[in-house]
Amino acid sequence: MRIFLIFSVIINFLINAVSYADEGIGRIVAVVEDKIISQADLDHRLKLAILSSGLQNTPENRKQLEPQVVRIMVEELLKINRAKQFDILASKNDIEQAIKEIEHRNHMEEGTLKKLLQTNNIPLKILQTQTEAEIVWREYIQARYYNSIQVSQRELERASEKFAQKKDKPQFLLAEIFLDVDNSASEEEIKRRAWEFVNKIRSGANFSAIAQQFSQAASAAQSGDIDWVVEDQLDPLLKNALSSLNIGNITDPIRTKHGYHILLLRDKRAAGESLGKDTLISFIQTLFPLNPPFTEENVGTVMSKARAFANNAKNCAVLSTLVQGDKSIQMREVNKLSISNLIPQIRSLIGNLNAGQSSNPLLSDAGIIMFTVCEKQDINPDNLSKDQIRSILIDEKLNSLAKGELREIKRKAHIEIRR
Repeated sequence: MRIFLIFSVIINFLINAVSYADEGIGRIVAVVEDKIISQADLDHRLKLAILSSGLQNTPENRKQLEPQVVRIMVEELLKINRAKQFDILASKNDIEQAIKEIEHRNHMEEGTLKKLLQTNNIPLKILQTQTEAEIVWREYIQARYYNSIQVSQRELERASEKFAQKKDKPQFLLAEIFLDVDNSASEEEIKRRAWEFVNKIRSGANFSAIAQQFSQAASAAQSGDIDWVVEDQLDPLLKNALSSLNIGNITDPIRTKHGYHILLLRDKRAAGESLGKDTLISFIQTLFPLNPPFTEENVGTVMSKARAFANNAKNCAVLSTLVQGDKSIQMREVNKLSISNLIPQIRSLIGNLNAGQSSNPLLSDAGIIMFTVCEKQDINPDNLSKDQIRSILIDEKLNSLAKGELREIKRKAHIEIRR
């Protein structure tokens, strides 16, 4: 199984009508209850969407993406508003930690996203508010529905049987872009938009980036990835589209009763082919900065410092404490990543290390890098425990409830799109 970790950030902008009116916001693009989305907000959102997707910043691309971007911004405003009604807020620390997690998940140094926004003249508020929306909506859905969700013994047994049978049937490793068709947008408009995404991806745009920004499925948070799917469990229309598709290619837009799907075939395996056992690894990457010139003496000094940290840190908790005492050192945590999905260079460094052990320090352009293993956990994807299956079923029910909740909120809300 291949997992592609790329930079792809969904953003949105919560606008307070009173405060922004004082700043000369210009044309109003949309009114959502008592909030507005201005042309300036939309321009910033489009700019980052295009930047993240690898598209060219042309008038044509901006015009094509605008309807979907406006729709997402409206939905995100509604999510934040609903959470506030239940006194669910995101603290500044929550938002900062979530931004760091985005950077960690995408193998970025801390602060990279803020620098990227600054370089491209995109207000930091956009990223902060997007992160706030994700946090409060997730907490709202959890708070409202989690305790009421029941997984019956029969459901658990059926799901266990289904997972046990997966290895005996052909499977596809898929990613998706899903565009919902509802009363707020015409059938032809959604279809045209789906084809625009397909054409852009086939011309070089990044599928994962577009999925994370524009897909309306729960998988958008994972860049569209939906894991291994048994062939027989797919909608016949989706299964038919995948039958002749080569690995790495995407389907044309597929219309189902819910909307339009675009599928990326990441991998596939024949009936009876096992995923095999794997190991989840959590580790810390520590960077000891090295200023030029990279003389033998300077490199040796920093190498010695890194080795001293490794010798004194018997586990990751101790290492974190030591690093906090030296502001020049940068630390990044990676949690529960499959060893098989590590790039070969890192896998060779830490794959055979035990928890608490550190790799040999390595010289890079930025300085000396060292990896310290925090935890290793053996797993067997073909043999999930009942607790793991129960968690999967609960997540599926929460995602379904969240989708229905958003539809109901949109139906009742005062929304005015000005084009």
